[in-house]
Amino acid sequence: MESQPETQRHLTARQEKLWFRISTWGLILFFTVAGGWLSWTQWSARQEDRTNQAQMMNPAAPDPGVTPAADVSTANATPVEVGVYIDRIPELSIKEASWTAVFDLWFRWPGELPDPGQDFVLMEGTIESKEKLVELKEGDRHYARYRVVAKFTKPFRITAFPADRHLLTLAIESGSTVREKLVFVPDEANTSVSSRVSVPGYHLEKSKGIEKAHSYKTTRGDPRLTPGTKSTFSQYRFGMHLERQGIGLYMKMFQALYVAVGVALLACFIKPTDVDPRFGLGVGGLFAAVANSYLVGGYVPDTGEFALADVVNAIGILTILATIIQSTVSLYLYDRCGEPELSRKLDLASFKIILPCFLGINLLLLIAAWV
Repeated sequence: MESQPETQRHLTARQEKLWFRISTWGLILFFTVAGGWLSWTQWSARQEDRTNQAQMMNPAAPDPGVTPAADVSTANATPVEVGVYIDRIPELSIKEASWTAVFDLWFRWPGELPDPGQDFVLMEGTIESKEKLVELKEGDRHYARYRVVAKFTKPFRITAFPADRHLLTLAIESGSTVREKLVFVPDEANTSVSSRVSVPGYHLEKSKGIEKAHSYKTTRGDPRLTPGTKSTFSQYRFGMHLERQGIGLYMKMFQALYVAVGVALLACFIKPTDVDPRFGLGVGGLFAAVANSYLVGGYVPDTGEFALADVVNAIGILTILATIIQSTVSLYLYDRCGEPELSRKLDLASFKIILPCFLGINLLLLIAAWV
């Protein structure tokens, strides 16, 4: 027995207005809330990074999340002048959380203190090679210079990637002499970075050397120290601020996503009952956006932190999903409710809402990450 065709249900004028208002204002509310919250998150993360980096390079401020160093007297400490010249940065990997540097490190000190270059400790890094190039003595003044190749471990903050900025720090301490007996003095006049230093995708914004106290919550079994006391060392720290160079990488990463969203939006100009092209554009764009998300994920380490790249991809995927939902509503109004004019009106309104909102969110996110 053949089934009878379903009777079309026409909407009243009030119902038409209700459908239109719910659909359009729903889209506006979604993009406004999502865009505002995500942009504020990016801006807050950028301000937090700026504050943390300033604290890292402030001799008087404790490092972020670290217990302040013990206040010890340096009145009787031997001043050791230390400087660094960064010759090359041959490798930097955001994904591997590491970077490598080739640099000259020198010390100048008075008296009979042993050469600080013999036992210095590299913080958050491993010395791959160390060679003494020069050793001089004039009266009670000593000078020693070393060529060092070292690999550093750094958990890069990826919140703003690929509009990211980073602080690379090269820090050393004496391996045996506490701060009461040895204090580093930055050689500001001679410390610098070679013009040959180049990190692909970034440019060097500024650099600076400081001395900072660093305490350990243990004596590490040293019999000269009272059990339970903190051992405090003088730390020389050289910081280099790297900033992403332009938006070239940003555009390369997301051009496929933007095309996918644009293709999905074309569905708004196709008759709802032409189901294959109407929904095919959105589904095709969705697969392309998901593939782009996997591709972008290869640039950053596997952490629980969402990068700007992840946020942009998520917005793109949700925008394409919104076009598919909109097509479903439009088909329902056209085919089931017998309202082709309302369906067409909703299609045009949706296009005029989704396109500028998507572009606006992307612009706000980029501005928030750079400010």
